[in-house]
Amino acid sequence: MDKWVALNSQTGWKDKIARLIQYISRAIWDILERNDSNPSLADQFKTLEYILSSFRKLLRFGKCLDMFYASLRTFHYPDAAIRVTLTLSKLSSALYLIADHLMWLSRTGLFKNINVQKWSQTANKYWLLSITMNLCRDVYEILRLVDLHRAAQKSGVADTRLSVCVRSPRDLQRLALQSYGVLYGHRDVVVDTVKNVCDFFIPFAALGYANLSPRTIGILGTISSMAGIIAIAEPSTQLVPS
Repeated sequence: MDKWVALNSQTGWKDKIARLIQYISRAIWDILERNDSNPSLADQFKTLEYILSSFRKLLRFGKCLDMFYASLRTFHYPDAAIRVTLTLSKLSSALYLIADHLMWLSRTGLFKNINVQKWSQTANKYWLLSITMNLCRDVYEILRLVDLHRAAQKSGVADTRLSVCVRSPRDLQRLALQSYGVLYGHRDVVVDTVKNVCDFFIPFAALGYANLSPRTIGILGTISSMAGIIAIAEPSTQLVPS
């Protein structure tokens, strides 16, 4: 209960929960529309998605300053690959949030002369750039894990019996065990990679680079939201630095 209270007091946790329900709602209303069943229920889920989207924009309002400040901290990180990818990711996130803030102000009616479509495209471009940088960092982390595993094998620390060519079902089982051990020992990299891969296709499709249905986007958003929730609920699965 104490852990739940601590999580519930975090703005990031509320944003992830709202995001999860938002994308589930998108998948549901698209399924209802494709099956041509219960149009009124589909409209209710569309409304729920819109409300949660607006709620999340409100929660994020002003966070662009946090991202700019965070980029100053990562700018001096000793590892060059992580320094470049993290800094560019956070700067892109800050610019994405600025565009997102303007869209929220337009929704509230405080600013009526904002070109929402233009700023939506701008936001998606910076969001896509941010996720791309995160994926580059994930690839770097995976390659580093592979190098560490090879070094451990050469030194005799790792179980070299599992590193065999797949020639029989037993070899395949050994390879599966080896892969599971590596993945379980580095859940932070796995969770972050899954989240970023799923997130990548959301702005990618919004910019017209891919033709994905709202149901597919909803499923991808649901998976990435669950990965984000896991990272918050279980700190050991959060990639550091982030």
